[in-house]
Amino acid sequence: STHSDLLFFTNFGKVYSIRAYEVPEAQRQAKGRAVINLLPLMQDEKVEALLSFEKGQEGNLIIATRNGLIKKTDLKEFASIMKSGKIAIKLVEGDKLINVGLTSGDNEILVASNKGKCIKFNEKNVRPMGRTSQGVRSMKLDSDDYIVDMAILNPDTQLITITENGFGKISSSYDYRSTSRGTQGFTNLAITGKNGKVVASFPVEYDTQIMMVTNTGRIMRCSVEEIRITRRVKAK
Repeated sequence: STHSDLLFFTNFGKVYSIRAYEVPEAQRQAKGRAVINLLPLMQDEKVEALLSFEKGQEGNLIIATRNGLIKKTDLKEFASIMKSGKIAIKLVEGDKLINVGLTSGDNEILVASNKGKCIKFNEKNVRPMGRTSQGVRSMKLDSDDYIVDMAILNPDTQLITITENGFGKISSSYDYRSTSRGTQGFTNLAITGKNGKVVASFPVEYDTQIMMVTNTGRIMRCSVEEIRITRRVKAK
């Protein structure tokens, strides 16, 4: 709702909060308002994730980083955020926050890498930590690989994986076996010169639609039902 708190998480590991009604409403073709006019961002600081948060809401905040770290923190620690923001996760040099999700305490978490690997584990395998901690390893990565996305899974979730050349495929979450956190994981999608490397992997509902935006600002909308369900190592 317009009175919800919006949590903005940046690549620097910080979180900022404003009310939803502070974001101006605009037409689809409008440029929108620069986020620097809403948040006191530092130079080179960029918003990487956005969550809607209701007062009194309970649960855990799961934070994933590019270099394969993951952290679970009680949502109550983000109930009060000053205008200047708060530290959401302590990052080491060269790392950055890439995604954030809300969990109930017994969700499955899937972490996907740029080279088509992924890992799935229960959030209970990640112990609760304070806001300023670094987190623990989610997946063991090759030296030239990095994490591109994290998904919070529910029972019967369908997972869509998108590649840099515009290819996508949907697989059932049951097709991804649960394993131990911190291992090398397994293949999510076969990378070829045609489809390119993975850029996103997130849950979808089969009777909904998705919107994809390119780095040049073009947008495409399609029904999830138009994308056939395949096994996890196949590319459409």
